[in-house]
Amino acid sequence: MWSYFKWEFRQFFTNKKNIAVYVILLFLALYFALKVAPAYDPIEKVDVAEMEARFNTRDDFIKSVEGKFNIHPSVAYALAIFPRWNELDKARIEALSENDYLKYAEATAEWYKYSDAMTLNSSELFYNPLYYTYDNDYAHADGHYGYGYTASRFTGYIEGSSELSMELFEERTALQTLQRMLNEYLPLVLFISCIFLSVDIVLKDRRNPSLLKGFPIADWKKLFMKGIVAFIGSILTIIPLCVGLVIIGLQNGFGNLSLRVPIYSYIEETFSNMTMGTFILKNGLFISVWILFFITIILFVSIILKAEFANLFVSFIVIAAEWIYFERVMGAYTDIQRYPTSYVQVGQVISGYRNFIYESPYLTYQNGLIILGSCTLILMILTLIASKLKRFKLIA
Repeated sequence: MWSYFKWEFRQFFTNKKNIAVYVILLFLALYFALKVAPAYDPIEKVDVAEMEARFNTRDDFIKSVEGKFNIHPSVAYALAIFPRWNELDKARIEALSENDYLKYAEATAEWYKYSDAMTLNSSELFYNPLYYTYDNDYAHADGHYGYGYTASRFTGYIEGSSELSMELFEERTALQTLQRMLNEYLPLVLFISCIFLSVDIVLKDRRNPSLLKGFPIADWKKLFMKGIVAFIGSILTIIPLCVGLVIIGLQNGFGNLSLRVPIYSYIEETFSNMTMGTFILKNGLFISVWILFFITIILFVSIILKAEFANLFVSFIVIAAEWIYFERVMGAYTDIQRYPTSYVQVGQVISGYRNFIYESPYLTYQNGLIILGSCTLILMILTLIASKLKRFKLIA
């Protein structure tokens, strides 16, 4: 078996198609690090001019109506809530002028908590205008989530031991960029790469039938070795992607694994903090299970249908399925947590954002591992059974 493993390993890493996949990933990583990451414009940014403008507007309003009688109830309400807002904004502005980042983090955490508390149930107050772009019907809910997330993030900076910086506050460090990408498209990039790397892992044997007959081992053992090689090759796709993170780290700092990552709980409707190291570790485990799932699909479809197009079609259906049925709040009236495809956005599942938009308490990391692991195990068993049937022999 060791000789066969070495044969598969050499075939995998000398395959021109596979080399092209790694080169494309390296190009994407460089493009992202040099073009996309520097242009990142967070909704909740450190903007002194905006703070000063907001402070001055409210301060002028307070001075113009303070001490007057018989004022409108809405004016009285504004007069009651604006002083605390200005107190926090003033503290933030002063902290930045003094380069006192800890003081800024403390004032900012309180500012977002207070702002969210005032805005959530108000029909007159609004969150950051950027949440309301593109006719977003859920802008108010997204603003509530965004403010809660930011408050939790800055609270984590206060409680943690990380060195504070402007790049850290705007989530521009390498590890924070990795966190953002895990919550966005990085898992999809890794899954698609896995599919293209593995798509011909079985069917390529048709090009060397006589040579492969020289390995006197059972088909199921060959499939097992192929799966191991494909898994190793898919995991190694992180190497070219890490080049981009190194470049971002040199530009904006690397951050550290003790950084706090906000995690949303749908049941408690609040945030808690997880360390960056734990967040990345959980994502790595979940993505690894997904990669194993895709490889198992490809092995099974390859021996049943014997067509690369079928491998691609079935695999991409799994990735795209959630987009077909996705609808916000549908978790309140459907059992979406039962579908493996509901867990494709790995980072969003772990961070709790998927629970938030689906309004389901069951779309969790633990449930995802159980469901995906069970599906993978079932496919492995089916593949083992099929490999023992003569009609599905790898080489006739």
